[in-house]
Amino acid sequence: MNITQLLQKNTDYVNPSQEIIRQKLFEIIKDYKIEEDVLFVVEQPLEESHGDYATNVAMALAGILKKSPLEIAQDIVKKFDKSDFLESINAVAPGFVNFKFKNDFFIKELNKILIKKESYGKFDNLILEHPEKIMVEFGQPNTHKAFTVGHIKGTISGLSVCNLIENLGYGVIKTNYYGDIGMHTAKCTWGVIKKGLPENFGTWNEHKKMEFIADAYVYASENFEKSEDEIRKINLDIYNNNKTEATELYEKIKIWSLEHQKSVFENLGVFFDKQYPESQVFENAKKIVNQNVGKIFKESQGAIIYDGEKEGLNIWVVQTSEGNPTYMAKDLSLGFQKFQDYPDLYSNITLTAIEQKDHFKAVIKILETFDEKFKDKYFHVHFGWLLMDGKKTSSRSGKNIKGTDMLEESLEVARTKIAELKDYDKEKKEEIARVVALAGIKFLILSHDFNKDVNYDPKKFIDFEGYSGPYILYAYVRAQSILRKSEKYESIKDLKVDNLNDYELGLLKWLARYPHVAYRAGIEIAPHLLCVYLFELSQRFNSFYANCPVLDASEKEKETRLALAEGTAQVLKNGLGLLGIETVEEM
Repeated sequence: MNITQLLQKNTDYVNPSQEIIRQKLFEIIKDYKIEEDVLFVVEQPLEESHGDYATNVAMALAGILKKSPLEIAQDIVKKFDKSDFLESINAVAPGFVNFKFKNDFFIKELNKILIKKESYGKFDNLILEHPEKIMVEFGQPNTHKAFTVGHIKGTISGLSVCNLIENLGYGVIKTNYYGDIGMHTAKCTWGVIKKGLPENFGTWNEHKKMEFIADAYVYASENFEKSEDEIRKINLDIYNNNKTEATELYEKIKIWSLEHQKSVFENLGVFFDKQYPESQVFENAKKIVNQNVGKIFKESQGAIIYDGEKEGLNIWVVQTSEGNPTYMAKDLSLGFQKFQDYPDLYSNITLTAIEQKDHFKAVIKILETFDEKFKDKYFHVHFGWLLMDGKKTSSRSGKNIKGTDMLEESLEVARTKIAELKDYDKEKKEEIARVVALAGIKFLILSHDFNKDVNYDPKKFIDFEGYSGPYILYAYVRAQSILRKSEKYESIKDLKVDNLNDYELGLLKWLARYPHVAYRAGIEIAPHLLCVYLFELSQRFNSFYANCPVLDASEKEKETRLALAEGTAQVLKNGLGLLGIETVEEM
């Protein structure tokens, strides 16, 4: 079972009108006296000129009936009784059947938006009993090191995944697993000892403290060869919980690191339900390894390994020759800890960079070998890198933009862009710039396929014209501005419309697609689908705005267009919320 199958298992959503078409097609298939199953789809075509829905059922039947697909499609059109919401049904080459809905169908959908508001596009009604709990682990920065741009990408991606899964009706447990033990902590501690804490260090804020700590780690990495024995001694003392001046400093650095992480997470809109430090799973990791030597693991040159080659996997060290568990062993221990803390956990999804893909294939295989409870319960979703000038960066070398540097640089670009739009007071300008900067970063990251690399360029992704988060935000602000300017406007509950022009109808039809897109983005773990949808919705609204006067229109037109503006603003806000993007009322 893959993750999509798992999520779809309890949330089989189909548009009601789409389901009516499907059921009618099944009845027609029965008329052909066919015994075998016929696999076909009813879906929304990319080209709207092809109808509101289309099916390939005729092509699926062609081989069975020994007829041309077009001939079968034409016969289906004759057999298909028009439903109340259908305007036309057409057969087109090479054998598609296209369905066009009456405008009333879309008006009813707009009325749903105006009534349900923030609940529109949510699927909590699909899970009938208590919602299943899914743990999503993401973020995963290490203490004693910089919060990297990779961690920014992982955090933003993880938050959106949580929102999308929660939107399907599942209960979500947001979890962070951070490295607070290991060689990197010893290196950093040694580096701080050698550099010495500045006298006024205690007065610094968490970000400035972390800059010093990150620089100390880089300094230690550069001097590791000549200082290896000293650093390894600190590492052993940390692992063995020995009380020394170095380990006391290690604990202080950990606190400073966690304060910094908390600040960055909150800035990104992330609040975790549970956090697991590596030090918490370390002891049990040793037990798991030692109890399974000769069973799942074996000794090799003083270390203990997992030989995954017979399973088509790699060979992995699970315990070093020094007797310390590796990342692999700790991840196994973490798996047990999660299900011990949450016995009714439906599933766990761990998000990491793509480089850990093979690592987690082995982790999941070993967990399933240990205990059947992990079968189809533990999943890994990987994402590509956030690149700087097309290159991957490293916290070890220090040749990178730290996560906080990236956030600040994006904020500075946003400040400049906002100043070009309007002269706001300082406080309002700063708040708008913050939302715009984060919208730019989040949309940049989420608008790409998960496993694709993304290149960082704030001048491009903080843009009010192109494919960007700020462009969509601006469409939302424009819609809200129309509503504010209409002094007596009240949300309409039962809109009735006679005629619509192409701009109105194009916008109306796209609004009706939102629930389907939100559902697909959730079950496929594909926020980029939502990004594409929201951008198109913004473009359609801007065309509508430019060609359809609202406040100066006739009363009937004005009512319709205000309802379209309200519906657009609501869907944009709902969709942006699933991406973890805040909205503002002015820009």
